[in-house]
Amino acid sequence: MSEMEKNQVYAIIVIIIVIGGAGLAFVFLSQPRIVPANQFVLETVGNPVTMDPHVCYETYGTGLHFNIYETLYTYPWGSSNTEPTVPLLASAAPAISADGMQYNISLREGIIFHDGTPFNASCVKWNIERAVKIFDTHGPVWMIIEPLKGGEVVELAAYISGASSAEFEAVFDDWQANSGAIVVLGTYTVQFNLERPHAPFIPAMTYEVGAMMSPTFVLSQPSNDTVPAGGDWTEHYGADYGEVHTYMEDHTCGTGPYMLTEWRANEFIRMDLFEDYWRADTTEAAIAPPSYAGAFKTVFYKNNEDTNGRLMNLRTGIADAVYWPTSNADEIWDNVTMESKNPSIHVSTGGYSYSLYAYAFSFGQINITRGGIRKEVQSPFIYRELRKCFAYLFNYEAAIDAIARGWGFQARGFIPQGMFGHDSSYWLEHYDIDEAVAWWNQAMNQPGFVDAINDMEGYIDVYYVHGVDILYQTSLLIKDGFAEVITDANANKTGINVPEVRLNEYNWPTFLTKQQDKEMTMWFIGWSPDYADPDNYAWPFVHSQGAFMMPTGYCNSTVDNWITQAKQSTNTAERLVLYGKIQEQVAYDQPSIYMYQPREFRVWRSFLMGSGLEWNPMHTYYWYHIHKDYGS
Repeated sequence: MSEMEKNQVYAIIVIIIVIGGAGLAFVFLSQPRIVPANQFVLETVGNPVTMDPHVCYETYGTGLHFNIYETLYTYPWGSSNTEPTVPLLASAAPAISADGMQYNISLREGIIFHDGTPFNASCVKWNIERAVKIFDTHGPVWMIIEPLKGGEVVELAAYISGASSAEFEAVFDDWQANSGAIVVLGTYTVQFNLERPHAPFIPAMTYEVGAMMSPTFVLSQPSNDTVPAGGDWTEHYGADYGEVHTYMEDHTCGTGPYMLTEWRANEFIRMDLFEDYWRADTTEAAIAPPSYAGAFKTVFYKNNEDTNGRLMNLRTGIADAVYWPTSNADEIWDNVTMESKNPSIHVSTGGYSYSLYAYAFSFGQINITRGGIRKEVQSPFIYRELRKCFAYLFNYEAAIDAIARGWGFQARGFIPQGMFGHDSSYWLEHYDIDEAVAWWNQAMNQPGFVDAINDMEGYIDVYYVHGVDILYQTSLLIKDGFAEVITDANANKTGINVPEVRLNEYNWPTFLTKQQDKEMTMWFIGWSPDYADPDNYAWPFVHSQGAFMMPTGYCNSTVDNWITQAKQSTNTAERLVLYGKIQEQVAYDQPSIYMYQPREFRVWRSFLMGSGLEWNPMHTYYWYHIHKDYGS
């Protein structure tokens, strides 16, 4: 009997035994069926925030957009390579000027959007300008406007005055008309002019904020920015200044292989194959599709918040793939044989994520409240020796087990392992209480340290967000590790009021308020990539003006200068040297405990095949390159 036949037999009727307070119950699900060969069904949790790629800044939505929309460049399919070297809507690599400030990009001809509109250079200019006019200050547009000529002025106006303000309107209109940031050189040639050299410009443009949608489709829908009679369509964007919620929030029209056809929030999203997809007939080696391309005529992403229900539906063939949390990994993964426990279900584990999680230290003055009295004191983490102590008292393996049931590995610094520029040799921290005690004793010998500890009046506070159990678990490891250090027979406690680590749990708004009020000594931080370049990590994690370091007060001007040089250098070898210097210095400074990176854990039915399943840290499934092979 074939695998397909067996699954059909098993799926005729499913009996679920539910044991609860009311006793034993039998629930019959009648007539489940295996998914047809020309459909792909994935069950997951939640909903995308928006279908507008110029606004979307979360992984669910961008994973869909990767299949619906296209950018000028992309990553090699069927590969973990995260260098955006494949010209997609572009026809070749960019021609970059000697000073690194001008990019001339030739575009492919003969491509159409889902509504039949031809793709050309005017569409590229219009799409980038649309994203900038909307300028969701909580979205991704910063990464493409910031390096463009005049872009920083637009960005400041959006963040300071708001993108719907009169100030932003004036600045945007002037930028669009006069900056020369984006120039249409010909029907199929577009030019980008930068304010200064910016090495990750193409990687940033490969994020879905750089995706192309049909201007004709957008402007034909009801909006607050329609084209008046006799008006120029290139000056209208189907959105008002700062207007995030537009018709494109739940509609799509791209150049990709699939089209959104229905979206019922909390139920399902349906995408159908675009039969006139331009890549179907290409023979160019870098972009030619495999013979099985387009096997799925319909793709469903179904919402199923019940973990057990998702897992059952995968086992019975009602779903082709599901989100299987690592907390349930042992149900399907055999840690002895290192393979799936169920031959009908494939478990993919070979990849690694570029997400990175850490704990940041405060370097500056902090506000503490003791006995109802608020006072300002110097954070004891100004002392490098104490930061090193905490880096060694942290049990990384236990943290990874608590967070992901072991499906991760210790982060080695702020650049993810696997990314260009990463060098593990600089990062020596590991769980070692003896080493932590040695660093504590070095701290005790530093002038002013004892006073700084005593000023804390008995507590070193760690902060985390309410309701996230894994943050409680990892914070508890810090508390327990410090208790081991301070009670160690070799720990010097001369002249101090022995402190303890105290855990502080707050809801997100209160957490942010306390951070802004400089009440925190140590807190959890996390980052997932916008673009696959170390600049996307160096800036937030270690630059003094970065999102994470600004609240901490960490400032190393040499590191700041190196980060700027690496960002602006277009010489790969020079950038590699600079990132080596940055990592060496930051490893010495220890502004954070770099905790862990997740590992891949994905599951699907074993009959799914194709390069679109291959792991890549920058995107999820690519449906066009997946098919079903039931074998014999």
